[in-house]
Amino acid sequence: MAKAAPETETDAAERIEVRPSELDELTHAEMLALYAACGETTRFAKHQQWGTLLGTLVIFVLLGVIGDLAYKGTLLFKLVVAISIVLSVGAIYSLIIYQFWQNAEREKLNFIAPYLSNLTGIVREMVPERERNVHRYVLLFFMVASIILGNALLIVYLAPKL
Repeated sequence: MAKAAPETETDAAERIEVRPSELDELTHAEMLALYAACGETTRFAKHQQWGTLLGTLVIFVLLGVIGDLAYKGTLLFKLVVAISIVLSVGAIYSLIIYQFWQNAEREKLNFIAPYLSNLTGIVREMVPERERNVHRYVLLFFMVASIILGNALLIVYLAPKL
């Protein structure tokens, strides 16, 4: 007896009963625009997070060069250390603000999604919400850890001059 061919994604997609949005045409278009705007804003906030991380690490390198050239005990040398600590705190605070911003946009997406067709919900459920949250917060943790590590390396690099 021959085995049945394995079900492909196309076969599964054909079995899904598509239920269109119950909204009128103008409201549906408005919801699509809001949905797209929320997605774009989330991407922008994530881009800002990565830019903050990269910018902070680059500034640490520049502070290391300045601190290395400055004489021990001078105001400039002390400022380098103080600036690195203030920069770390500010960057970490910014990363957290961007994370909250992204979460607010995701809440808007979650509110809008039920008003679109049922396919929106099916696609969004492909990756469970808990798994997405774990990924987001693991990335945030590593961003914060990178800033702390970068600042620690700068201090250790400058320590012989302290």
